[in-house]
Amino acid sequence: MNSGKNKMIIASCPLRISLLGGSTDLEDFISKYSYGQVVSFPINLYTYVSINKRYDEKFLIQYSKTESVKKISDIKNDLVRIVLEHFNVNTHITVALNADIPSHGSGLASSSSFIISMIKATSIFKNLELSDYEICELALELERKFNPLVGRQDPLGCGLKGFKHLYFKTNQKLKITPFSNLYFKKFDLYLIPISNNGRKSTSILKSLDLKKRKIICDKVEHGIKALNENSFTNFNNLVLDSWEQKKKTSPLIITPNIIELENKIKNLKIPLYYKLCGAGGGGYLLLISEKSNNISKFGLLKENSYIKINIDNKGIKTWKLA
Repeated sequence: MNSGKNKMIIASCPLRISLLGGSTDLEDFISKYSYGQVVSFPINLYTYVSINKRYDEKFLIQYSKTESVKKISDIKNDLVRIVLEHFNVNTHITVALNADIPSHGSGLASSSSFIISMIKATSIFKNLELSDYEICELALELERKFNPLVGRQDPLGCGLKGFKHLYFKTNQKLKITPFSNLYFKKFDLYLIPISNNGRKSTSILKSLDLKKRKIICDKVEHGIKALNENSFTNFNNLVLDSWEQKKKTSPLIITPNIIELENKIKNLKIPLYYKLCGAGGGGYLLLISEKSNNISKFGLLKENSYIKINIDNKGIKTWKLA
């Protein structure tokens, strides 16, 4: 990039939610059963990375902390350092990371979303053209250098548009099957934060029972059938059922705060479906409600205590500011 052009590059990537099949995209599961699968979609909440050239021979990295260093190797933020090293960036720059919601430990694949935004912004800075799929593949490769237990679905769920079935096969290319967006016209979706946000997922992922996850994987087949037949109530029941099965895969998934929130939901006299996003222990609970229900009148969701979300249709985006 010429120094006189595009003084700032901004890239954004959605966060993601998987409704069925979570944890079957991990390498231990795929190695055991030769495949894994999820039903996933990106949401209208985003991470952002901005890059602009500096003239003081330093790299300035801004996130929840601020770093000012002379060499890329001295950057403590793993995500930023690894991407800049991969692209052999030799120009001093400012890198700023932001997100629509507190992202650490969210269960929404925020680290994968951030690394996609980082790759996209850096590739443009270096005048390189990468497809969204190439960015997602590279994101998985680079993230595993500092987060080896990241699942295959995380970058693909964030970086590839649409409501979709992702099918992972050992030593074979990803298979993607899209679904209609009609589901999102029938239901409202909410994210409810669970206290203890910022939990580490590594210990939970290491504790997951391999055989019990096979039941979760099998339910994806039934979910695909339900979606193709527009049997959305059946599909939502499978989401709830899979969440109950997931609880059995590790004793670390459930906390008293999660149990308390579940009990409040169960006591309401309306059909509601829910699951925890991510590995467990904290993050966000996804709540699914028919659009005919006015959730606020039941007192479960207080103002500013939840986020109403929808499917993202933008994908990975960039802006160049002169």
